Amino acid sequence: MDNILKALGVDKDCKIAVLQYERDVFGVGKEEELHWAIWVLYDQDVSLFTTRKCLGGVYIGSIKHSQLKLLREVVYTNPPTNRPAEWNCRDWVMEVIQLFSEKGWLYANIPAQSTLLPSLRRASVATTSAYAESRTALPVIVELEDVNGESTQI
Repeated sequence: MDNILKALGVDKDCKIAVLQYERDVFGVGKEEELHWAIWVLYDQDVSLFTTRKCLGGVYIGSIKHSQLKLLREVVYTNPPTNRPAEWNCRDWVMEVIQLFSEKGWLYANIPAQSTLLPSLRRASVATTSAYAESRTALPVIVELEDVNGESTQI
């Protein structure tokens, strides 16, 4: 796909999302305790959701396809190693979000985990509902809400 896009001179937008996953005793309503991960969605055929532990997520920004190598470098230069005991995946996601912000890849300012929680709560409720309605349902990824509870412009 990369070669086709390059040959056509297309620099596709790739959405950046924070996804959340259930943990042993934490699920819907405990989003501040869930496992968080960063995903870049740029291929419609990619299947990211092979488990029903995924409780959806929130779009936080976008990047041009031509910058994916740079994004990978940014992520890989901030490995989740040698951290204090209380440090966790959500802290790592926030560190990477700050680096993305410096590159101009975010839709809005995301200064703290609490900024994402209202949108992540909406996603987990919507995903759980979708799972209950269909065995083939996919996790719901919502738009990031601003401080007034409105979706950010994409």
